[in-house]
Amino acid sequence: MRQGMRLPVLLWIVVLVGGDGSFTSATRAADPFEEINQRFQQQQREGDDAVRGVREQYRAKRAAMEAEWQKKEQEIEARWQRAKREIEKKWDQAVRSTRKEWVDYSPTFDARSIVNFEEGAIEVAALVPLRKSGAPRKSDQTERGSARRKNEAAPADDLALRQAAAAEIARQMERIFSEQDELGRAILNGQVVSRTGMPVNQRTVKPFIQQEVLPAVVVDEKPVDSRDGIQRAKVTATVKMTPDHLKRRAHQYLDVVLAHAQRHRVDPRLVLAVIHTESYFNPRAQSSAPAYGLMQLVPRAGARDAYNFLYQDDKVLDPDYLYDPARNVELGVAYLNILMRQSFADLDEGERKNYLVICAYNWGPANIRNKIMNRIRVQSLPESRVFDLLTERTPEETRQYLKRVTERRALYTELVGR
Repeated sequence: MRQGMRLPVLLWIVVLVGGDGSFTSATRAADPFEEINQRFQQQQREGDDAVRGVREQYRAKRAAMEAEWQKKEQEIEARWQRAKREIEKKWDQAVRSTRKEWVDYSPTFDARSIVNFEEGAIEVAALVPLRKSGAPRKSDQTERGSARRKNEAAPADDLALRQAAAAEIARQMERIFSEQDELGRAILNGQVVSRTGMPVNQRTVKPFIQQEVLPAVVVDEKPVDSRDGIQRAKVTATVKMTPDHLKRRAHQYLDVVLAHAQRHRVDPRLVLAVIHTESYFNPRAQSSAPAYGLMQLVPRAGARDAYNFLYQDDKVLDPDYLYDPARNVELGVAYLNILMRQSFADLDEGERKNYLVICAYNWGPANIRNKIMNRIRVQSLPESRVFDLLTERTPEETRQYLKRVTERRALYTELVGR
């Protein structure tokens, strides 16, 4: 061996003999890749558990909110049924508010007002007990004639009935002209004027009633046979609103609309057209959906999505919250923004998107996506063809909704200064 030469290094493989006689490599038990894999699988299991936990929490919260809302719906319906029973002790039928009509009863249910925001008409009726002998004497009708009697407040010989009807109608008329929305604005502000052109409001309503309303009341020829066993005469007063009543109400909420439309980059004309179509600017609007307020928001759907979008809080709102015009418009415009920039984010800005958003506001974005966009490449179609397509493939209510909102946008160009 030469000096300086190194001995060859012998590589020893340590082999362990297991208790069962099998041979196992020591290096295999310490495989770093196997440890990494095991750690990965453990983390994946923990991640899956965490995801499942979040999903379970979400489902539990959603179920709790759904149960809470169902309870609220039941309470709302129970209150209405209680009121309905009291109303129908006197009236032949209880009438409920709608999207277009605001219905209000006096505390004793002896008077009822119906404000029709679409037609621009106010009807105030009162029920007044008749004489114990029943309906007015036939001699009254024979001597005066049915035409004359229909235009009288009550039979001439029944001064008490006339006075009672006048008092009920006057009180109910004063009641609705003093009613304010949650912004503190009179709901009927400036929407009725006297023959001299004076706006009727809380301050001027009394002389208006005495001079123009009560002299024109009508007594129904057929008395009401009430369920409480008392026969009553129905006396009705009708008042027409100004021809531009709709524009006046739009102007009343214009500041709220412009503020939220600017915040969410939504055309204010579109917002006003949606309000026009949904409620005719009736802040007390409600429907069987159920939906509430100016933009007819459904608590468990659009209102919930919009509130979560704005405040990162998933909750179902009370109807009282949605009757507030400012809150209602805030959520309604936010929901239009969600439709534009989330539901249909893959579409370019323009009329195509506007048409889809309008339809989705009425029919729901899932229906538009599943039944229209997943079947037809809308982006490649001309705008006019998209409009036609939507009027062909959506329900009748939605196609009419699309036409009305689209046409009504132009009504508000001057109002918003565009």
